[in-house]
Amino acid sequence: MSKSETGSKSRRTNRQREAGAVTRAETRRRVLAAAIEVFAESGYAAATVTKIAERADVSVQSLYSSWGSKRGLLRGMMESQVIGNNPGSVNPDDMPLAILGTFDPVAADPRDLIAHATHQFRLLAQRAAVGFRTYAQAAAIDPEAASDWQSLMEVRRMSIRNLLATIDPAHLRPGLTPEAAADTVWVIASPHTHQQLVGTAGFTYDEFEDWIRVTVCAALLPDRN
Repeated sequence: MSKSETGSKSRRTNRQREAGAVTRAETRRRVLAAAIEVFAESGYAAATVTKIAERADVSVQSLYSSWGSKRGLLRGMMESQVIGNNPGSVNPDDMPLAILGTFDPVAADPRDLIAHATHQFRLLAQRAAVGFRTYAQAAAIDPEAASDWQSLMEVRRMSIRNLLATIDPAHLRPGLTPEAAADTVWVIASPHTHQQLVGTAGFTYDEFEDWIRVTVCAALLPDRN
């Protein structure tokens, strides 16, 4: 085989690999989108892999090849809704930057930082409402899903600790450590609180955001003179 023939074959192989990667990525996207729809409509228990595959117009085998299991889709849904992008590994070290964006916590008043972070949590809660609800359903019947949910909540806890580390401890209530402050926020701004206030008590998201902001400020910061 000549060098030109070898080069041509190599280029064809690369194009085929690239096309295959694009196809696999599109299949993953379609399957995840279908899973989110079916989870929302049917709940976790009734959302069978067959239903999800049919909604995505793929085979069940393609679903398993793309995501491994229904639980893998559940995790993928939660991660995609948490980070608002294609799912990957949610790293608590990355979350402060994702939450803050261009907001400068060093130059800001702590109350402004809390208001900004609270608004970001409100947006997250709105886009992750289906994920919150579905994980609660899954955790009730699947011990491995329950363990996975606890792992995600620990990621959330560490993310909040990293975010609260941007506040000078001198701005916190006397005797309140940054770790205790972070755990306080972890409890107040939580999926459970979202379900209680929005899902059960009927709060609007504006009311929910305002309640979180006021409650966190009261818990973490000294009273204004």
